[in-house]
Amino acid sequence: MTDHSNSPLPVREVVRAHAYPVLSALCTLSLISIGVLLVPQAVRHHRFNRCVDAQIQMRNAINPESQQGPGKVNYLKAVEHCEGR
Repeated sequence: MTDHSNSPLPVREVVRAHAYPVLSALCTLSLISIGVLLVPQAVRHHRFNRCVDAQIQMRNAINPESQQGPGKVNYLKAVEHCEGR
């Protein structure tokens, strides 16, 4: 690119010179906003997982011989309780 100190830059050169920084700033802002918008969902799932773990521990303390693990009675009842059913 030659020195343009004496003449104004054409529109095409201005767009070409500023397109990458503008688009990268736009992408950065969109990624930050997506991350901020996902925080409430992450908090909700974290609380749900803590509820399920506490329910499973409580149910295993009451009946230690019961079925354990995903898909078993204690797990299914814990999920139902935490979902509000």
